[in-house]
Amino acid sequence: MAYIDIIDSTGNDFRYQLPEDGSVLLIGSAEDCSISLPHIADLLPQHCMISLQPEGYVISAAAPEATLLAEGQPTEAAVLVPHAVYNLGSAMLMYNDAVVETAPVVEEAPAAEAEEAADEEPAEPEKKKKKKKKKTGRQGLHSVAEFTEEDSPLHIVLRRLYVIAILALAFLAGLTMRYWMITGEYLVDELLK
Repeated sequence: MAYIDIIDSTGNDFRYQLPEDGSVLLIGSAEDCSISLPHIADLLPQHCMISLQPEGYVISAAAPEATLLAEGQPTEAAVLVPHAVYNLGSAMLMYNDAVVETAPVVEEAPAAEAEEAADEEPAEPEKKKKKKKKKTGRQGLHSVAEFTEEDSPLHIVLRRLYVIAILALAFLAGLTMRYWMITGEYLVDELLK
């Protein structure tokens, strides 16, 4: 069973089951969307749609001004690929085609209601369950900084000393240029007297 995870900028993960009956999911900040997310910044009232096509689930922008990024690249529509990152405003959307046993899935409206709603109006907002996403393999928005073998305390100190030395020499070069422009003589000659 396919589902999507929508992760907001604070790291809250909302999981939604994707319809297998061909109905269209409308995602946006409006209350009449299938998935209503009013707390996400930069999300339009009707931001994007997910529909089941012959090639798989397709996400597409619902409005011309809607920003939709697939793996960091702007797009109008894209076929959902498992574990790829799609950005909707400040939120991140990830697709998976197999349900993990430990992760609760948001309940969907019955199929009859979904078909009725697709013919008339978008479905009412679904219930959202908040949970922290278990990090596996690919890190998302909240990747943890890790030290490498080169980042020993000695390397960190030497790097900082190198930066300080470069800044000091650049400052001295600037003073030398200014002194030369004013007096016509070199500052180093004056300092070494």
